[in-house]
Amino acid sequence: MKNNEANTFVFIASIIIGILISMNISFSRSNESVFLSAKQYQDAYNYKNKLYNNIVGLVEQYDKYSSKLEKYKNNEQSEEQVASAIEEELSENEIILGKTAVEGQGIKINLNDAGTEDVENVFDYQLRLIHNTDIIQVFNDLRNAGAEAISINGQRVVDSSEVYCSGPFLRVNGVKIAAEFSIYAIGNKEVLYNYMMSNENYLKTLMIRKIRVDVDQSDKIQIPAYTGEQKEGFMKVK
Repeated sequence: MKNNEANTFVFIASIIIGILISMNISFSRSNESVFLSAKQYQDAYNYKNKLYNNIVGLVEQYDKYSSKLEKYKNNEQSEEQVASAIEEELSENEIILGKTAVEGQGIKINLNDAGTEDVENVFDYQLRLIHNTDIIQVFNDLRNAGAEAISINGQRVVDSSEVYCSGPFLRVNGVKIAAEFSIYAIGNKEVLYNYMMSNENYLKTLMIRKIRVDVDQSDKIQIPAYTGEQKEGFMKVK
């Protein structure tokens, strides 16, 4: 019964996505002056895949939680099994929140300021330096590429991590770090590498500015746990 409900959910969601895509195509055809650039097409394609993956993930969560709830209701598990299941779920949540050190395949990105010996003005000098906005953009690209965990100079990057400019340093999780910046990302190493090195992504912009960029794939990327505090002073359960 649950599988039928899940299949129906996926079927309906797929129809909705198909209708939205067909409406966009119809609109484009009705206006011959509107064309998608290569980057717009890639972004739209990636967004469609992201939506589909989100639907699949929701269906899997629905099946998982429904099965667990049914077992609890029917008392099919002993107290020890229930406690073990709760501990396993807590451990999974700790990983998702970044509170556990993890490892896996992925990529390493080294970024360093460009040489400033031949700089003639302040504007060019600023372009040769790595700023907090550059790091934020690289993080965003990594997330879009499917990175499951990210760190920079030993600092785990989570949803609440800040990246501020602090004079000649950057501040991440309240810790000051300086160039050279070593960014680690766990995920499909080939997908991450190809996405980050494509001409449309931000690393190419940094290369044009002569920032020193080096990207390597690895079968064993290690990322530490987030050690900062997560405070919720205003949120309440509704």
